[in-house]
Amino acid sequence: MNELLFDPPTTPEQWCEIQPCFEIGSVTFTQPLGSILVYLLALIWIAGGVYFWRIRDGQRSREWMVLALVLGGIGAGLAGTSYQFLGYELKCADRSLCLWTHWFEVAYMMLQAASASAMLIAVAYACTTGALRLWLVIYAVANSVAYIALATYGAATGTRALISFELLMVFAAPGLLLILVIAVTRWFRDRDSMALALIGAGVWLTVTVAAYSAYLAAGLTASLWDGGDGFYFSENDVLHVGMILFIAYLVAVVANRLRDNATSAG
Repeated sequence: MNELLFDPPTTPEQWCEIQPCFEIGSVTFTQPLGSILVYLLALIWIAGGVYFWRIRDGQRSREWMVLALVLGGIGAGLAGTSYQFLGYELKCADRSLCLWTHWFEVAYMMLQAASASAMLIAVAYACTTGALRLWLVIYAVANSVAYIALATYGAATGTRALISFELLMVFAAPGLLLILVIAVTRWFRDRDSMALALIGAGVWLTVTVAAYSAYLAAGLTASLWDGGDGFYFSENDVLHVGMILFIAYLVAVVANRLRDNATSAG
């Protein structure tokens, strides 16, 4: 993995031309606004997990949401360290050409895969029972295990496709779709506020990912930055703002409505 270079090949000097860099002593930091946003997101993820833990009240759905939020928060912190705050130091310092990725980023994606699976299990406990719940739990665990195995192999062998954000989305997207399908089915069956709140969460998460993808495809990061004469706001910043609002919604709207299916035996 340490041989995978940034594409197109980028020197340390060029790295600080395509994004904002600033020095404190002998350390070069990057993307100050992006770093603030991603670390704020990490704290909000973890704080959300703490809140769900405090109100868990014996509900397995809330306990799984705790795991989802804490894993997501740790992952966001790792991502911010490598993609933003210390990106130059981890991937460019003392090198003629900058690296494409770092173990922090691979670990972040693994944690995000596990977080997405834990969130699906939380929804399974809230909205399903019996064999359907069992199969959803099996799928969620198998999905994250398979992704982590592929990413580990990809990192060990330097296989770019296996440690890409795109592959993470391939594994995460079905879980998001399942959450929406489960919540919508529950809504049509029971017309309860919990299902409606979960639908809102799923829709907002979908909108956030779509906004990230559209911003990236449009090349707006480079356009706004304008070679250093403009303002740097990347597709990752779009994702982070959307995720901050998503977690705020989970805490404000979903948390106190989320509870295990009343017909469940366990």
